[in-house]
Amino acid sequence: MTTPSSFLKKATRLACMAATCAMVSTQSWGQAVTLTPSPTGLHEEVTLTIDVGQSEQFGLKTILEANPDLPVYIWTWTPSDPVGSNGSWDNSNDDMQLVHQGGLTYSLTFVPSQFYTDASSLYSQGISCLAKLKNGAPYPGLEDFGEAKTEDFNVGVLPKLCEEKMCVFPETRRADDFVSMTYNSNLDVDLTDIENDEVYLQIKARATDGNFYSLVDDVDVASTPELRMTPLEDKPGFYRTVILPEAFFEGIVPEGLGILTLICYPLKPGFTYEPDSTPWDGIYYETSVPLLDCE
Repeated sequence: MTTPSSFLKKATRLACMAATCAMVSTQSWGQAVTLTPSPTGLHEEVTLTIDVGQSEQFGLKTILEANPDLPVYIWTWTPSDPVGSNGSWDNSNDDMQLVHQGGLTYSLTFVPSQFYTDASSLYSQGISCLAKLKNGAPYPGLEDFGEAKTEDFNVGVLPKLCEEKMCVFPETRRADDFVSMTYNSNLDVDLTDIENDEVYLQIKARATDGNFYSLVDDVDVASTPELRMTPLEDKPGFYRTVILPEAFFEGIVPEGLGILTLICYPLKPGFTYEPDSTPWDGIYYETSVPLLDCE
């Protein structure tokens, strides 16, 4: 059973981890690598700036000081590889070329969710990258300074407040972590005219046997108090539900099975979703919440 003290301990641990990661990233590489705007939206345009003049390892800084017109490229691997790939170490992808901003400062503008093959861990892992020449090998005549690159950088990414229909926190989660789901009804063109803040969240767990389990069926969701979402103070139209998946589905998911994913969608009294265009007539608006089964 989860006690109030264990809830506070876990919430404190999550907050401390986030604060520590942000502090380390800012202190270590705050001058060399910056990301704007901050807070950062996953689906919005951002600009990553690298000041090679702040690099303290390898040869790129010295090479550019002697050859200021050489093009510079980004090489990035976290939160994942870029969609168009980095290219090869001796022949970077031309799409990875940085824009020269003057001096030894270079930048790249992109949309994280479009630039990376999987940007789901952007907020939990930040962006790892380095700057290099098209060919990252030691530069002719300056071989003693090492490869034509900077050291590895990592910049923390502060998440923008929820501006999607459904936002889930934290980005990376386990079945024994508290999961917060925030619904912005202002963006919903289907579930409208909410009265008395009566919004409910259907939550289904996909277990390791491949089956879905829920507290009640859809027709009973709006009459189940445990599924009613809480309106957020000073944010009209925003509602939130916080659950501990492992505890929430205790006695519902058969013993011995793990939870892989949560499927969530909002409902209100008297509302039913129209069938969508898929052959199985599924819900046309739902949020998938993957869970990790590792420590």
